Amino acid sequence: MPEVSVAAIILAAGASTRFGSPKQLLDWRGQPLLRHVILQALTTPLSEIVVVLGAHFQRIAPIVHGMPVTLTCNHRWQQGMSSSVALGLRALQTDPDGAIFLLADQPEVSPELIGRMVTAFARTRAPIVVPDVGGRRGNPALFASALFLELMQVRGDRGGRALMQRYGKRMQWVQADERALYDIDWPRDLDQRGV
Repeated sequence: MPEVSVAAIILAAGASTRFGSPKQLLDWRGQPLLRHVILQALTTPLSEIVVVLGAHFQRIAPIVHGMPVTLTCNHRWQQGMSSSVALGLRALQTDPDGAIFLLADQPEVSPELIGRMVTAFARTRAPIVVPDVGGRRGNPALFASALFLELMQVRGDRGGRALMQRYGKRMQWVQADERALYDIDWPRDLDQRGV
């Protein structure tokens, strides 16, 4: 199987309006939620990690201090997720074959799933690799570098969904369990996991 380099871009710029306080700082089993997501990514075969902050930058940045990641601030975070996607791609220090987009409010995405997605990408060189949870698309999503320019032109809060519609027939699906669907939007979402 050919060697590939895949970077991670962790999207953590949102204001957590529905949650009521910055989710990135939420105590997730003994550490801040964002730090947990970064530590999970660090155990995987990723070439580099970029963390995109935005709202509450001054409060959140200290928990990332000292970690082997590139930290960047999206001052236009209110323009939606696509602005963070573009900024994260521009902040890459290397020239990877692809990038996987992790969400700061999805703490149960496992290093094992990330590893299987990278392996599937190396094997197929599909333009997009996504988890399949019983016929539903989960997160994270991995995009080949050939799509980076198109990703940077997306506007609003759609992230990579527009490209998934465009390249849907060529996407590679990786089987995953319901952890790839779990995210934290409201305080009640924590009750599902006993946090």
